[in-house]
Amino acid sequence: MKYNFNNRETEIVFSTEFSFPEKKGVVIIDKRVLSLYDKSLQKFLEDKPIFVFEATEKNKNLQTISTIYDFFQKNNVNRSTVIYGIGGGITTDVAGFAASTYMRGCRLIFIPTTFLGMIDASLGGKTAVNFRKIKNNIGTFYPAEKIFLMPEFLKTLSVAELDNGWAECLKMALIKPTVLFEMLLKSDKVISPEIIRKAVELKAEICQRDPFDKSERRFLNLGHTLAHIYESLSDFNISHGTAVAVGIRTAATLSLRKEFIDKYQFKQIVSLLDIFRLPRSLPIKVSDDFKMKVKEIIFRDKKNTDRFNLILFDGFQNVFVYQTFDLNEIINAMKQDRIIEFPK
Repeated sequence: MKYNFNNRETEIVFSTEFSFPEKKGVVIIDKRVLSLYDKSLQKFLEDKPIFVFEATEKNKNLQTISTIYDFFQKNNVNRSTVIYGIGGGITTDVAGFAASTYMRGCRLIFIPTTFLGMIDASLGGKTAVNFRKIKNNIGTFYPAEKIFLMPEFLKTLSVAELDNGWAECLKMALIKPTVLFEMLLKSDKVISPEIIRKAVELKAEICQRDPFDKSERRFLNLGHTLAHIYESLSDFNISHGTAVAVGIRTAATLSLRKEFIDKYQFKQIVSLLDIFRLPRSLPIKVSDDFKMKVKEIIFRDKKNTDRFNLILFDGFQNVFVYQTFDLNEIINAMKQDRIIEFPK
């Protein structure tokens, strides 16, 4: 599979073995992935300098990037050097940002190891780090030249990590009618190569048509503006997929409150989340200054201008960009869903 994102070609390769190109380069890898697959990856990693880090949202920052730049300098990385990013979405975001900014751009290959990474984070060229507790506030558009997808990595993922991927997969099925929806209903929550391939195809096709997030690609942000609020409020102690799943619920609730959808369409949306047993609430207790914090987070969100831009539903499997000045609309939807614990 080959796609063109802003005149940069990305080849997506499905692999059943730990067999990757033996090109020289340097590796940025998640510490946990290395501990689980050190023997399987041994041949590939030998003779390659390796940067190992703990891939958490709290480490997805400019301090980590600075340390990677030191690693690049020490190992004489130049623009022809291949940077390999091996891990989940945090790892590919960090590796992609470092590769895109060092010497104005190095070669980049991803080997995503999570469900979310395979179908979402590694695709389309978005790279980012968090800044002052704002999610993905600093980033670039820089597609990898190759992405190797190997479902073998999914065998060691926790249920929570798999749910992160399911949240993004369901999001894709909810933004417009596709065959992915029926595939998910029949899946019994089992990840098949066909589901991965279809989710990848759908996202890649959208990103190919809209590489810079100006029109259709914005729909992929369903649940994400709200998710970034939840992640920031939790100090990144909840996972991205969990926040997205709850963010989609909040978007559905707000859509119903605004009468963009009816009760039946609302039930169709949230029932899909329930079928996959995705969370309905979050372990977040907010303080009295909650509204001020939300306002600060949402104004710094890169998707907003002088208004708040949310992706809402105007039908089942149909979404649109909703703009509002009214922060209370968002907060009241959160309160209605009892998603987080508000002060009395």
